[in-house]
Amino acid sequence: MKKNNKESFVKDKGFWFKLWELLTPSKKRIKGLAVLTAVFELARLLGPYILKIIIDKLVNFKPEDLIVILYLIILMFFSEEINSLLHYFKDRIIFRLVTDVEYYLPVNAQKKLVFLNLDYHESENTGNKIIKIERGVQKIIDLLVNMSWEVIPTLTQLLVTLIVLFIVDWRFGLSFLFFAPLFVFITYKVNKDLQPTRRIRHKNYEIASGKMVQSIININTVKSFVQEKREVKEYSSIREKIRVNELKEWFKLLRFGLGRNLVIDLGRTTILLLGIYLVWQSKASIGTLVFVITLSEKAYFSLYRLSRFYDKVEEGAAAVDRFIDLTKEESGVINSKNGITPKEIIGQIEFKKVDFVYKESKNKALNKVNLKINSGCVTALVGPSGGGKTTVARMIYRHYDPQNGGVLLDDKNLKDYDLYGFRKFIAIVPQEVEIFNTSVRDNIAYANPKADFKEIKAAAKIANAEEFINQLSKKYDTLVGERGIKLSGGQRQRIGIARAVLANPRILIFDEATSNLDSKSEKLIQAAMQKLSHGRTTIIIAHRLSTIKKADKIIVLEDGQVAEQGSHYELANKKCGLYAELLKLQRMGEVD
Repeated sequence: MKKNNKESFVKDKGFWFKLWELLTPSKKRIKGLAVLTAVFELARLLGPYILKIIIDKLVNFKPEDLIVILYLIILMFFSEEINSLLHYFKDRIIFRLVTDVEYYLPVNAQKKLVFLNLDYHESENTGNKIIKIERGVQKIIDLLVNMSWEVIPTLTQLLVTLIVLFIVDWRFGLSFLFFAPLFVFITYKVNKDLQPTRRIRHKNYEIASGKMVQSIININTVKSFVQEKREVKEYSSIREKIRVNELKEWFKLLRFGLGRNLVIDLGRTTILLLGIYLVWQSKASIGTLVFVITLSEKAYFSLYRLSRFYDKVEEGAAAVDRFIDLTKEESGVINSKNGITPKEIIGQIEFKKVDFVYKESKNKALNKVNLKINSGCVTALVGPSGGGKTTVARMIYRHYDPQNGGVLLDDKNLKDYDLYGFRKFIAIVPQEVEIFNTSVRDNIAYANPKADFKEIKAAAKIANAEEFINQLSKKYDTLVGERGIKLSGGQRQRIGIARAVLANPRILIFDEATSNLDSKSEKLIQAAMQKLSHGRTTIIIAHRLSTIKKADKIIVLEDGQVAEQGSHYELANKKCGLYAELLKLQRMGEVD
C-alpha cells in the first residue's frame, strides 16, 4: 500500500511538471500572478487586524480614544479600497491568462495532429482525437481558473494564518497544524482510491465520442441497413457505463466528505474553546479572540475549498494526461533538420530492397522490393488486392519509412530531403477524393490557395469538371456538403483531378482513380488523366487493366513483391505470367 502511495505521489509530481511545460508560453504571466496574489492576501490581513484594534479600544473605551477609532475606521476603509484595486489588477491578469491558454492550446493540438504521420491517424478513432482535445483543454482551463482564484490565494492565506496564529499564541498554531494535515490526508486518500475508476470513465468518454462520430459520418449506411436503433442502443450502453461510474465516484466523495466536515468542525471548535479559555485567563483580549476566529474561520473554509479543487484536479487529471500524451506524441516519420529543399526535381523514383510492415500486421506489405519509375513516363502498378500497390504510393510520399532498404528520388534517399520541400512536387488523386465542406472553388484551390479564379477555371476545364460545375446552383460557389455528399462519385473524382492540376506537380499519382465509376464518368476521368499526365512522372494504380494499356511500364505486385514488369504487349504475351492471367480473367468477367 505504501509503495502504491509513493508511486502515486511521484506520478502527481510528473503530472504537474508536464502541465507546467505545456503552459510554457504563459509561465511569465503565471509567476507574476503568484507574486501579486501573495501581496493581495497579505494586504487582506490589514482589515481584520485594524478591526481587532478597534474592538480592543471599544472594550476599554475612553473618550480620548474616539478620534483614534475614527482614524482607524478611515484606515480600514482605505485598506479595503487598496485591496479592491489589487483584486482588479489580479483579475485582469487571470482573464488574460485564461484567454491566451484557450487560444494556444487548441491551436497547438491541431498543429500537432496535422503534422503527425498517417500511422497515428490510421490507428486512432477521429472522435477519440477530438474529445481528447476538447476535454483536455476544458479541464486545463478549469484548472487554471481554480488555481488563479482559489489555490494560490488559499495556500498564501493558509501559510500566513499559520504564522499569525503561532505569533498570537503557539497553541492556536499547533491546533491548526494538527487538523489541517489530517484533512489533507483524507482528501488525498479518497482521490487516490478513485483514480482507476476515473481513468475508465475518461476512456469511455472517448469511446462514446468515437461511436457518435462514426454513426453520423456513416449515416447513409446506417439508414440504408435500418440500423438506427442499434446505433442508439450501443451509444446508450456506453453512456450508461459512464453514468454508473460517475455516480460511484460522487457518492464515494460524499461519504468521505462527512469525514472531512468532522475534521473541520473539530478544528473550529478547538480554536473557539482555546480562545475563550485564554480570554478567561486574561492571556488574550476580546479583539484578539475575534481576530483569531476570523482568520481561522477563513482558513478552514479555504482549506475545504482547496480540497474541492483537489477533487476537481483528480477528476480531470485523466483527461489532462491524455491531452498531454497527445501533445507528446512523436511522428513515426522524422523530418531532416537540414534536409534538401529542391527548387526543381527530375522525378525519377527508385526502390532498393525495400521492406515494410504495418504496425498492426505481421506480414510484410513490401518484401525486398526493387523497382524503378522513370522520369516523365507513365508507370502502372497492378496486381491482386493487398499486393502492395498503395503502400508503394505511400512510400513515395514518405507517409511511412521502410524498415529496410531505401526509396530514392533523383538518386537521393527521401530521408535526405526536407519532407515538405519534396512533397510539394507530388500530387495524388485517390480512389476516394477527400472533399471539404466548403465551395467547389475552395476545394479545387486547396492545393494552391493563392490561385486566382481564372486558374481555377482552367484546372476544372482540364479535369472535365467545368460542365457539371456550371450546372450547379451557384456554380463554383456551390457548397458541396460534408465529404462532398452533394456530389456524385465521378464529380468528386474530377474535383480531385482539378485540384491536382492546380498543384502543377512533377510526380502525379492516380490511386484507383476510375474504380467504382460508371462508363461515362470513367471515360471523362481517363481523358482528364491523359491530358494531365503529359510530360510528368505519372504513377497509375489500377485494377482495371484496360485503363493502363498505354503505360510505358507496368509493374505487377503480388504479396509485397515485384512479380514481373514490362510493357502491356510484353506482359500480355508472357506465358504463365500473372498479368496475362489477370488480363484473361478480366476479359472473361471473373474479376474486375
